[in-house]
Amino acid sequence: MRTGLRFPLITNSSEIMSGTRHLNQLFTYGALGLVGTASHYLVLYLLVEIAGLAILISSSAGFVTGAIINHELNRRFLFHRTQRSYGGSAVRFFLVAAAGFIVNLSVMYVLTIVFSTYYLVAQVAATGLVFLATFLVNKLWTFQA
Repeated sequence: MRTGLRFPLITNSSEIMSGTRHLNQLFTYGALGLVGTASHYLVLYLLVEIAGLAILISSSAGFVTGAIINHELNRRFLFHRTQRSYGGSAVRFFLVAAAGFIVNLSVMYVLTIVFSTYYLVAQVAATGLVFLATFLVNKLWTFQA
């Protein structure tokens, strides 16, 4: 009995390989992102615990540090085959990073100020959300020719 619902089927091996390639890129993006994320968290922690700065200022400084590191790593190791100029991809990357910055700051505000969540736990939630969103936009827009 046909219900009218259709599910997409993979019809050839190139579609399977394409899906595998996307998963590999996501994994690589995550692995490279760990370096930027570690930098972000280190700056956040040092500024809060050692320098005594406010959480939102510290998270913002850490985010910018991580974004700079992530651009260089992604440009060199993941999206190195792009035809887009270095300057062209940098402008796009940092526009995406600016949107990610707003998401990060918003999540940090809501979780730490509104819900009194411990700042490092809040940062983990913000990082996860920003990671998924920025991967998709960077893959589909920033580094596409």
